[in-house]
Amino acid sequence: MVLELKLNSLAARIALLLGALGVSALLFTLTISNFITGTLADDRVTVSRDLLASALGYFPNSGRLQGRLAEAELLERNRDLARALAAAEQSINLSPFDYSHRLTLAAVSEAQGDRVAAEVALKEAVKLAPNNIDVHWRLANVLVREGKLEESLSQFRIATSANDSLLPGTLDLIWRLSGGNPLAVDAVTGPNAKHRLVLARFLLKMRRLPESAEVFRGLNRNAQLANAESGAFLNELIQAGGLNVARALWMDLRGADPIAAASGSIWNGGFESDILRDFSQFDWNIARSEYARLTVDTSAAHSGVRSLRIDFVGRDTTRLNGEIRQMVLVLPGARYQLECYAKSSGLITPEAPRLVVIDRGSKELAASSPLPAESTDWQRVVVEFTAPAAVGGASVVYVTLQRIPRYSYDEPTRGTLWLDDFALSRK
Repeated sequence: MVLELKLNSLAARIALLLGALGVSALLFTLTISNFITGTLADDRVTVSRDLLASALGYFPNSGRLQGRLAEAELLERNRDLARALAAAEQSINLSPFDYSHRLTLAAVSEAQGDRVAAEVALKEAVKLAPNNIDVHWRLANVLVREGKLEESLSQFRIATSANDSLLPGTLDLIWRLSGGNPLAVDAVTGPNAKHRLVLARFLLKMRRLPESAEVFRGLNRNAQLANAESGAFLNELIQAGGLNVARALWMDLRGADPIAAASGSIWNGGFESDILRDFSQFDWNIARSEYARLTVDTSAAHSGVRSLRIDFVGRDTTRLNGEIRQMVLVLPGARYQLECYAKSSGLITPEAPRLVVIDRGSKELAASSPLPAESTDWQRVVVEFTAPAAVGGASVVYVTLQRIPRYSYDEPTRGTLWLDDFALSRK
């Protein structure tokens, strides 16, 4: 369909021209108006309250300008809270679906000492913007300041679940306000594994070991293994004196059977299991050495398919002292026998390393004779010792390999040594 407009008279043409000019003027006015109000209402632009008040004389129906005036009034040293409140309320009347104006009203109300009104405004803001984390965070804090701790917990949980950085400070706050209630800090922590680990470490810092361990135990095993924070938690638990608890949690994490998990046993004695990064607390700890290369060998074994291989690099005054070791929990005062199997190839040394058992203070409890030198087949090595007294509820020994030179210089050690099938039994 084609619409034809016939302008045969001069009057009609003039009328059309005037109409077009009027529409253009209106559009120009609207554009300028939007530009001015948009610029003045932009949070990135610093605008004085006097300029805002002056602009409202021309654009009194701008909800954005009214809201900005309320915000600006709050920031003034000689602020007029009544004026700020009026502007905040007017911004809501003009833009009832803009949640940000409710936030401004809440701030003004609280500045006036009316926390009930602030709470009401923030709850309205939550309805308008249920997915806005800042709204939930501000409501939670107002509820706390009103003394409504229980009601605030769900709001804190929503905020911390969406923003990791908010959780540590929230846990500190809720712990203090609740008088150290583990259930309260649990309530503000979501199900996310990362957040649960933060909670476990927080409870541990507060010396609540049982609750801390229970939070950790509640995590999925795969989630535990996937997060390096799990290893940090176990380290902190050990440092806090929770050795028995730490070992039980570690054994669950490694999927150990009850026999392997029993106190007084060597873990991974044949090196058949991979030593996991961040989770070697009760496994073998193998460190770098400038005198030897320590590796798990799959080409030689006393039993199974793996063993520990030590290739000495031929540096003089060879020293080994703790580069390979495992922490073992034992019964205080009990008598134990430690054994392993050793094999050598071309091992030329003034004196071969020894299998040594030390306590937590690095005091030697027992040591074997020097391990076989030159080239030998697998030989059994045995050490007997008495477990030391318990410290912090647990008795601990370290199984390690040592070569400590007797003099300030001795000849280089060369060749290869293998160790396998470590086992610890009670006499």
